[in-house]
Amino acid sequence: MLANPATPWHPDRRWADPLLALLTLLALLAAGLALLARQRAGQRPPERASLQGRLAEVALAGPGLLTGRQGNSREWTRAQAQLKEPWDRALLAVLKAELAHPPGEPAAWIDPATPAGPSGQLFRRACLAAYAGAPVPPRGDREEVHRRLGHGFAAALLEARILDREGGGEALRAEARGALLLRLVGLGSLGLLALGLAAGGLAVGLYLLTAGAKTVPPALPEWEMSGRAAAFVFLGWFLAFFLAGSLAGALLRPWPGLRWAALPLGYAFHVAVGLFLICSAEGLSFSALWRRVAPGRGGRDLAWGIAFLALAVGLVLVVALLVGLILKPDQSPQRELQDWLRGLVGWAPNLVVFLTVAGLAPFFEELLFRSFLLPILARRKPLALALILSALLFGAIHLQPTGLPVLGTLGFVLGLAMRQTGSLRSPLLVHACWNGSLFLLLRTFA
Repeated sequence: MLANPATPWHPDRRWADPLLALLTLLALLAAGLALLARQRAGQRPPERASLQGRLAEVALAGPGLLTGRQGNSREWTRAQAQLKEPWDRALLAVLKAELAHPPGEPAAWIDPATPAGPSGQLFRRACLAAYAGAPVPPRGDREEVHRRLGHGFAAALLEARILDREGGGEALRAEARGALLLRLVGLGSLGLLALGLAAGGLAVGLYLLTAGAKTVPPALPEWEMSGRAAAFVFLGWFLAFFLAGSLAGALLRPWPGLRWAALPLGYAFHVAVGLFLICSAEGLSFSALWRRVAPGRGGRDLAWGIAFLALAVGLVLVVALLVGLILKPDQSPQRELQDWLRGLVGWAPNLVVFLTVAGLAPFFEELLFRSFLLPILARRKPLALALILSALLFGAIHLQPTGLPVLGTLGFVLGLAMRQTGSLRSPLLVHACWNGSLFLLLRTFA
């Protein structure tokens, strides 16, 4: 496999099976260690307000800007039950003191809402200065509290309350209202778009169940390599996937200012390894590989991509609602990405990471799971079972147990898009739009 073979690869089972067993154990070990590390990181209290807290901030305070009436006690109680992280609760306490009820005795609500640690004490001193007339903390300490609260509406209200002692708080409140209104309009527009797409997705689903079932879809890409060769390709990429991040981090360690490049560099490494493995095992050049997985013209494929994007939004919304009713609120599966995005400064790093998340990552994941793994599985299993298995593997590879239902649903729709068109372009468009929208949302509230 070190050079392109003249014919597709068919390794001898006598040595291939033991090696595959070893690679499988290594892959399981790597996945287990990565999941354990992620779980340990998730057990540490977050250093700032989370995405969930920032969204709740807009939902609780935003409508009052338009109607003049703040949320009822039921909405505040629901938010109190859902927000479990220390800085989310601190954010909610400031909002409630400012918008819902008079703060009353400061110790009655400040002390219970104070996060642990030195930064929590900075929050406590800022609240005492704002609501109890205590000495005003230094500006640097207040900026730290502002950062911990997410640079949002609650942080601005707390700072404005302190500035009122010098007569300068109203200008900051006006600025904060304008920023909150922009976020409210943006989230409202996004919500309307999601509902519109979900309605369109219902129509797409009905079509696929009725008229679509009577049509013969294009054939999936055909692969001549053996099943063992395909297993080597997948396991080799899987191990490269886990090694890529560590390798990129080690290479960039001498340049702390370039740590943001670890994600793009890691993706570039494991994508290059994956493409090499696929092309080598099948005996293809990259151009021949692209012609195989994306045949014909792209107009029809992209139109179907928009249709399946609507279907993905609709199904994911339904699954997310059902999961929310069954499972208790848990740490956001996107917390790690949100924490990492906060370190991006400047347009160039943000653009490179956006292109990685919304371009390079969807391209290779769709190539691997939909154009390669799905047809390989469908050779010996019913297509419906192959769709389910590839969707579950797609969800599992992200190592987000709480996000597996949503990710598996998305993977299933992406597989349906590949089945309907026989082209990589359709699922690639869906995946790119999905990742790009998620990046922009997280970046906005990071």
